Amino acid sequence: MRIFYRGRLFIRLIATLFFVGCGNQQIVETDDLEVIKSLCDGADSQTLVIFDMDNVLTESMERAFQADLYPQVKDVVDKFRKRMKKLPLSEQEKLWAGQWEIPVCLVDESMPKLIESLQNRNVKVLMLTANPHGKISNINSIEQLCDSRLRALGINFEKSWPSVDIKHNFDNELTIFYKGEIFTLESKEIALKKFLECLPKHKFRKIIFLDDKRRNLEKVKNLAEKLKKVFIGIEYYRVFTKKRPKTDIFLIKKRLQQLMN
Repeated sequence: MRIFYRGRLFIRLIATLFFVGCGNQQIVETDDLEVIKSLCDGADSQTLVIFDMDNVLTESMERAFQADLYPQVKDVVDKFRKRMKKLPLSEQEKLWAGQWEIPVCLVDESMPKLIESLQNRNVKVLMLTANPHGKISNINSIEQLCDSRLRALGINFEKSWPSVDIKHNFDNELTIFYKGEIFTLESKEIALKKFLECLPKHKFRKIIFLDDKRRNLEKVKNLAEKLKKVFIGIEYYRVFTKKRPKTDIFLIKKRLQQLMN
């Protein structure tokens, strides 16, 4: 059972006591931005705060693609994935591009203010997403598309990295750094380790990482432990507890089939 604490001071006290009592590498589960704010209260210039993109910062505006529905539409999605594997690569890319073109919205309308407040305190913020980069079908650049969407929603990661250029040492076919955002097809802890190695001047003491997947948090937690850094992992599941419109699953499945075909 999850208990939600709404009082700002009480949340801060609970978060502080929890972390102090549990050591230097811990993972907290929450859907409450107030808890996240409290866990970030101690962040300073030696703290790196990392945000996942999908289902943490943004989600699809198309109801059929929102994460909380997945268990109920899994059969349709699985059939689509099996069919995709049999198609030529060019056709696969067209279908993926069609899904990338669907507009996105914020998971929590207050998240841009949190990110901006961290930046105003000279805290480095970074986006780390398990997504491809470059051209896919008629989309010239996935990273440019994502960055422009985030800026339109009030999030600007480049503000934290105005003079950082690590392309020659870091960018490759699997992972790139683009305007404060890492796009990777490697494991997130591998991409983060490479990124940190390219920033010898930044001696981060603490890493705070928001992700919706526990396995990503566990892997980065292990990396932080090896690097002897304090780690706070936040398993953020707001996409599963938001108030949603009443949903007709039969119609959603039909809509999903239309979008995927």
